[in-house]
Amino acid sequence: MAALFDVLPASVGTTTLGGDGVCALADKKSLAREALDRLTVRLGFGHSEERLVDDAKAYWVDGTAETSWRGFSHFRDAEVFRTTDWTSVGQEHWELFQRLGRLRGGDEQYSRIVEWGCGGGANALAFAPHCDEFVGVDINQETLDECGRQLAAVPGTHFTPVLADMSNPEAAAEHVGQADVFLCLYVLELVPSPEYGLRIMQIAHDLLKDGGIAFVQTKYQTTDWRTAPRRHRYRGTRAASMTSYPIDTFWTQMTDLGFQPEACFLVPHNALDERYAYYLLSKR
Repeated sequence: MAALFDVLPASVGTTTLGGDGVCALADKKSLAREALDRLTVRLGFGHSEERLVDDAKAYWVDGTAETSWRGFSHFRDAEVFRTTDWTSVGQEHWELFQRLGRLRGGDEQYSRIVEWGCGGGANALAFAPHCDEFVGVDINQETLDECGRQLAAVPGTHFTPVLADMSNPEAAAEHVGQADVFLCLYVLELVPSPEYGLRIMQIAHDLLKDGGIAFVQTKYQTTDWRTAPRRHRYRGTRAASMTSYPIDTFWTQMTDLGFQPEACFLVPHNALDERYAYYLLSKR
């Protein structure tokens, strides 16, 4: 079955056509991909976790030349931010963090904030002024360098970059240290699988001090099969739809990991995408 994931989309029509023939061929390929996606979702088939991680690494570490990479990594000069204010991404997240934090009596200043998947620094720029040290974790040195350049504009902020290996994220956690706040925003939908996302959340729980806060975001799954995790064909063009969680499932899983869920905030649609669920979690 795994071979079908690689062969089917490319095998639907190999003849060079012109005019309407090109459109017809594209339609056939699109229908074939949709049929394969529907089949794998219904039957629970997919690539192995190891294969998914390898494919994800090929994109995030080695695929920087792909047109979608800078946008997904939230670089300030990415195409998507020509029409969307780059600074608004982090600012809106900070404001939501404050809003949800008031439900539990949140602080205004923190010692250490860790962002897992800091990308080009959109969130870092908004959160760093509110901590003594901002730790950015990412799997690509280029994004860590970009995040550092953005934070250079924040006086008095100490930035600590940590390079992670996607195959072994737990190893990077050993170089992070304890945190008051753990951020993971616009990341969990990009990870290879829901199980991989839970590994990140276990790391979050391990890194947080007692009473510390995790502010994380997922894409939420609905009754539409198209919103389910893909588990195959990790590609840049579909990276933002690879992983999702039903809201109640993720809430329960966080409780099982030892978190106390404090709040959930849904954003059905915004300028970047759709189906965002934000969770504020306390370490018990």
